[in-house]
Amino acid sequence: MLNTAADISQPQSLSANITAWLTSNAYLGIPSLEQLAANFNTSTRSLQRRLHQEGATYQQLADNLRQTLALHYLSTGQYAIKEVAYMLGYNELSAFTRAFRRWTGISPAKFKAKNTSPE
Repeated sequence: MLNTAADISQPQSLSANITAWLTSNAYLGIPSLEQLAANFNTSTRSLQRRLHQEGATYQQLADNLRQTLALHYLSTGQYAIKEVAYMLGYNELSAFTRAFRRWTGISPAKFKAKNTSPE
């Protein structure tokens, strides 16, 4: 029997597994580190240690997902900026705006105006 690429591939990293889980469950919101550790049946500290070994932190993974989702939601034009902020777990629009500027260099309003076409 021949080995396929899937048979000999390396197992995914913990970071990749967490990112995949967060992405597929994004509709539930971004969980806390404690909630995520419970879902992965490990302690919070063990999860942090294993991520550190891979050169990542939970905060980085969560922020990357928030950024990806924010860009997607705003470019579709379906949601108001305030709705996107709320969906991504920001209690204040100003906190979302600061994070978005950090990620992209522009405000969410400018991004949305530039990346959505009028119908």
